[in-house]
Amino acid sequence: MDLPVVAEIARKHVAASGLGSRVSVLAGDVTTDPLPADHDAFLAANLVHYWSPDENKQMLTRIAQAAAPGARLMLANFWTDATHTSPVHAALIAGEFAVHIRNGDVYSVDEARDWLAETGWTFIVHRPLAGPQSVVIAELR
Repeated sequence: MDLPVVAEIARKHVAASGLGSRVSVLAGDVTTDPLPADHDAFLAANLVHYWSPDENKQMLTRIAQAAAPGARLMLANFWTDATHTSPVHAALIAGEFAVHIRNGDVYSVDEARDWLAETGWTFIVHRPLAGPQSVVIAELR
């Protein structure tokens, strides 16, 4: 699910990859529109840094309410350590966010773990991705 202009691009890529029977793309706003129900996996990529901790917990709760039991959630973002200083590239992007984003920030994996526990998810693992981003993976309790 993404904003309409992005969803259209995603649909074209999914179709071109031959994964149309396994991947659905929905246009909408994750903060206000109904989320797809009973899926077993959700990817929230580059969303967490746009919002405050409370707004992120609202999003995580909305996803949990829509998800099937045992569903997996992947949060790809600029996660840092508890000091918010490492990895350096992720920490540096916080300055950019301070200028361009109203409520967001770069958050630590520990903060994500706390949000997940508060919203019905169990933290599983944190893994690096290419570049300054990494992914936090959780499962719906």
